[in-house]
Amino acid sequence: MKYLNELVSQFRIDKIPMSPCTNEDLINVRKMISDQTLPMAYIEFLETMGNGTDHTFLRGESCFMDELLELNEGGAELLEENNVPLKLTSNDFVFWMSQGCMFCFFKLDEGENPPVYFYSEGKKKDGFYKITDTFTEFLQRRYIKDRYIFQKKE
Repeated sequence: MKYLNELVSQFRIDKIPMSPCTNEDLINVRKMISDQTLPMAYIEFLETMGNGTDHTFLRGESCFMDELLELNEGGAELLEENNVPLKLTSNDFVFWMSQGCMFCFFKLDEGENPPVYFYSEGKKKDGFYKITDTFTEFLQRRYIKDRYIFQKKE
């Protein structure tokens, strides 16, 4: 494991249960993106905890396999409902959503541990903006419950 080793080690110390995705789950996620490639950091996430953390880490947030396959569509619907001129492209992968009013995504062509972008209907005038430099940073900051995570990163 290259990107999530530190976080997964901390989860083990903190006794956070992790349920990995099945091979079939991974195949279904890859089908969503056709001929594109998932970032390695995200694959590590799916392979270690893609089926959840037993209601501990990311509790109540949509990011695990039980909802993952609908998140891109959910993000597109939210943009449409908000009447904003923003569109998700086939290069954008929505991996996290909360309360149906905000979501995070990365771009499939931005490397193995890509930056994370954010949209919220409460900040729709701001459009999409980067909140972390890497997917790993996003997970680490969510774990420590960083209340500033959704602020624009310069």
